[in-house]
Amino acid sequence: MYLALSDEQKMLAQTVRMFVEKELPSAKVRQIMATEDAFDERLWQKMAEQGWMSLTVPVEFGGLAESWLTVAVLFEQLGRGMVPGPFLATVGPAAGLLGTTASEVSGKYTLSGTKMFALDAGVSDMIIVAAKDEGKVGLFLVEKGAEGLTVEILEGMDLSRRLTRIKLKNTPVEKIDGCNDPRQALEQALNCASFALSAEGVGGMQWILDTAVAYARSREQYGHVIGSYQGVAYPLVDRALDLTSARSAVYNAAYALDQRPDEITEAVSMAKALVSDSYQQAGYTGVQTLGGIGFTWEHDMQLYFRRGSGTWSLFGDPNWHRERLLKSIKI
Repeated sequence: MYLALSDEQKMLAQTVRMFVEKELPSAKVRQIMATEDAFDERLWQKMAEQGWMSLTVPVEFGGLAESWLTVAVLFEQLGRGMVPGPFLATVGPAAGLLGTTASEVSGKYTLSGTKMFALDAGVSDMIIVAAKDEGKVGLFLVEKGAEGLTVEILEGMDLSRRLTRIKLKNTPVEKIDGCNDPRQALEQALNCASFALSAEGVGGMQWILDTAVAYARSREQYGHVIGSYQGVAYPLVDRALDLTSARSAVYNAAYALDQRPDEITEAVSMAKALVSDSYQQAGYTGVQTLGGIGFTWEHDMQLYFRRGSGTWSLFGDPNWHRERLLKSIKI
């Protein structure tokens, strides 16, 4: 297998990067993060106009039907620019089963229960919730503002996302009858979300490495740039190797999503586990390379450190994904 970006994918990467640099300088990112929902509707509309939301939507539904490698290209650049907002939530798993049950009366359903750590539910017009329906898994559509629905924002490590607690109390919902296998749909949603998060993490790692290397080449101590010292240079070399491995794992997962459906779970979990550990370690190295300035609120390094820590646990931490990988290959 040989994976290389096409000219169109390279052009997409350049276009997204230019868009992010123009529309989302550091000051703008911080401004959005300071809002209650970490959401800018004007920016969201501009991103929608680029067609990015419809990359994997089939043509018959008005989408572009692009490959998952193209999705990886997009999310890598979004991650490099620390783009806040609910983009990742649109490909994420449905709000899960924890403590959520469905009740049916005369063909109408209501949901009661709690779902923890739902991503960006506060800005969602509709939420898909998985619940137990007479012992079986069902998928239900909850509209924003529905009776009995409350969404509470939780404090998280990553300031660019909003994790929420969804509470449902006899909330009227609509059952999604077109899904023949809800469990399989949830599994696919988890794979897609973990993949997109991993691609985003590669972009964040790239920013950390670029920033740390540039600092190490310019900062002088005792008459020499600090990058000339082994204690500074060697960890950066290790992070460069980690980045190469992480990007390769993400591209391999994209290939599985596009061409090898039987290998999707293994490839995605391998990528998520590798990126989660590598991104977190990159954050440590980035802060250590910059020294005291890396800890300050004014420098963006701490924002990427926070996102790396958030990525580590979101959609399953590395240990969970390694266990999932082993079960999938029956070891």
